[in-house]
Amino acid sequence: MNILIVEDDPSIQMLLRLSMQVEGYHPIAASTCVEGIQLISGSPVDLIILDLTLPDRSGFEFLQQLRSMHPLIPVIILTAKNEMNDKILGFQLGADDYLTKPFETQELILRIRAVMRRMKTEAESHTIKLGVLEINKPSRSLSIAGNPIKTTSKEFDLMWLLCSHPKMVFTREQLLDQVWGYEYFGQTRSVDMLVNRLREKLKPHGELIATVHGTGYKLEA
Repeated sequence: MNILIVEDDPSIQMLLRLSMQVEGYHPIAASTCVEGIQLISGSPVDLIILDLTLPDRSGFEFLQQLRSMHPLIPVIILTAKNEMNDKILGFQLGADDYLTKPFETQELILRIRAVMRRMKTEAESHTIKLGVLEINKPSRSLSIAGNPIKTTSKEFDLMWLLCSHPKMVFTREQLLDQVWGYEYFGQTRSVDMLVNRLREKLKPHGELIATVHGTGYKLEA
């Protein structure tokens, strides 16, 4: 697991790196917000340990920029700031945990494990696997036999609905209401067009979306 440490104190940065390595993690370190963002852009990161007092910008600004780019990477704030207002702001901006300095490395390790365990549970609860088909709601990703399928927003919403209720027949009106989110009077043709586009993308993997003549569609997977 790759852990990014954003910390400008060399002694704390070294302590964190050694602690992560002992646990079998792969730490990379940055001393500034800009360097941290560059490292995230250049390599996969599974979790971030973030100081709030950094030389170029505050950790809050880093967190805000990070969430606009990568909403799902878990972040543990590790800082000397122990005011309640700082903690509240950190969580509001998307931090997953908040630990104040001075700290025990073992407690940090336990918090890392807890955050990753929670992330895995949440991801699994939002993932549907039907044979070779896998769809994940938080990442809005769809794959078949390990091959990613690119979808538009509406295409994904339609597939998620069908995958959530395999073999269940949906009328065109029901699909309009649940995928578009409002009554789309007289425009059931929009459903047919969306289904046709999806079928083209899924074509190499068989006829996964079946037409129920006179009614609508269902997922055959």
